[in-house]
Amino acid sequence: MAIINASVLFFTALLSFSALILAIVACAGSTSNYNPLNKIFVAQLNLKNLNADKVFSKTSSELDIPAFINVGLWSYCVASDNGSVKYCTSPNGIQKFDLKKMLTDSIGNNKVADMADSLAKVMLPDNLQDKMGYYNNLVKCMFITLLIGICALFLDLVVNIVRWIVHARLLNWFGRFLASIAFTSLIISAGTSTGTYVYIRHLLKENYDEYGIKLSLGRVFLALIWATVGAALFNSILWGLVRARRRSYPGSPMPSEEKPLI
Repeated sequence: MAIINASVLFFTALLSFSALILAIVACAGSTSNYNPLNKIFVAQLNLKNLNADKVFSKTSSELDIPAFINVGLWSYCVASDNGSVKYCTSPNGIQKFDLKKMLTDSIGNNKVADMADSLAKVMLPDNLQDKMGYYNNLVKCMFITLLIGICALFLDLVVNIVRWIVHARLLNWFGRFLASIAFTSLIISAGTSTGTYVYIRHLLKENYDEYGIKLSLGRVFLALIWATVGAALFNSILWGLVRARRRSYPGSPMPSEEKPLI
């Protein structure tokens, strides 16, 4: 039994550590123009066929509109036609899905911000703009729950390490509680991110002929976040198998074949 208990604790530590690393990497995506962070994004806007005459009230051939915008949790990156990232914005808290701002800022960064008339009015699908506050509340939920999951995984790993030294039943309950919090937060984050951007992709697809804007989901990010959810789930299940040391009472010796649990 002692060996089984030690094995369970080892695998819970391994799973919580793995989930923690995966979640941190997913969270850090698109924060800087370094490989592989610049390849991790929640969604990618394809602007190759952008209908500039429709989107901007007044256009010019001088407008250097980027081919792709990679949307991260903290910032976004601008990429060229071949997909190579040119630059990433500085991390500035929760990154809202504000398509109008991303378009005007990326054009501004291309040194044509003086064309105020062209940037004064940006026309986007009404069904996207009307509910932008609702979408951004979901994005905020995705961001916050991911951070909660990361914190819970870290604390869970600490409790696991302490549990190897201190054989207290209370630590088992702490571990189970933190593991369940981590899993719940992460599955909410993963589900919210997937659902929100799938729906935004649907809205842009409906209006593609008019605006020429496509959106695709970040496969690497989704793989990381759902792998994190899977690891957190198994971690939570294994914590339920961890047992505390059995108490011994005076006058009731432990059977010789029975060893104390870890």
